[in-house]
Amino acid sequence: MELRHLRYFVAVAEELHVTRAAARLHIAQQALSTQIRNLEMELGFDLFVRGSKGVTLTAAGRSFLEGARKTLEAAVSSVELARSVAEREANVLRIGFCSYAMKLGLADAIASFRAHYPEVQIVLDDLPASEQLLRIERGRLDVAICSIPLFRPEIRTVTLASEKLVGLIPPLSASTMRTPMYLKDYAKLPFIALDREAYRDYWRYLDQLCREHDVSLEPAHEVKEKHSLLALVAGGMGVSILPAHVAETARGSLRILPIEDLPNEISIVAAFDTHSPKGMRDYFLDLLKQEVASRRVDLVPERELTHLSSVK
Repeated sequence: MELRHLRYFVAVAEELHVTRAAARLHIAQQALSTQIRNLEMELGFDLFVRGSKGVTLTAAGRSFLEGARKTLEAAVSSVELARSVAEREANVLRIGFCSYAMKLGLADAIASFRAHYPEVQIVLDDLPASEQLLRIERGRLDVAICSIPLFRPEIRTVTLASEKLVGLIPPLSASTMRTPMYLKDYAKLPFIALDREAYRDYWRYLDQLCREHDVSLEPAHEVKEKHSLLALVAGGMGVSILPAHVAETARGSLRILPIEDLPNEISIVAAFDTHSPKGMRDYFLDLLKQEVASRRVDLVPERELTHLSSVK
């Protein structure tokens, strides 16, 4: 049995139709049918019940599907891990970041690092925090610079700064809705939210705050991109709650207000893979901490509000 046999089986099991599965796999239908029959003969039991309109999984097939998916996922993870090791051996430092990392001194830290390690290739990935942390866990990033609203014991971090959640409100010219002050006020207005699946950590944190305040936020709209959310709020479609650094990109187009009963702070961290080359990783982190300490990190103009504390 080879991995390709498992991929063939999973495709048929998910499509429940050999023709569609063959098209998905870009192979001939007859060849796929033969491969599935050969797999069943090797296993000694039927995986599918064939019918005129497609196939259905047998009880044994359903059980085998779960194991097949795990085996394929493990194979992909093994390849990614091996690739990451190979990249490290080739002197590559992979850094994930969000847009506000430049405010923390990322560019200057990279310049200083290159002066000390000119032979090291630096790969930069601008990614959402959840994707950065996932890549750290899978060994596909060496350092991630992002906000981390909830403690994650499986990830090593160095705290660079902290910020609060702020309210994003339409400009007075675009809406006559009342101005919210407390978290419960946002639940009474059309709420524009980031996609729950794409921003899982953000939603876990927001849900936790809502439970603590006995508030239920039901989004009127969910969007996958922050710039889309900002545009909807600026257009008067509703209100939102986001970390303060988002206000930097929305300056002048909407109102940014503190939420009176949310004093909680979100850490902005450098998360890292403990298996990355320790010497150059730690040297880069030291440079980044020095840059953060040397500047006043202020992501939101003082006249609106200041929600970012000094470096810890």
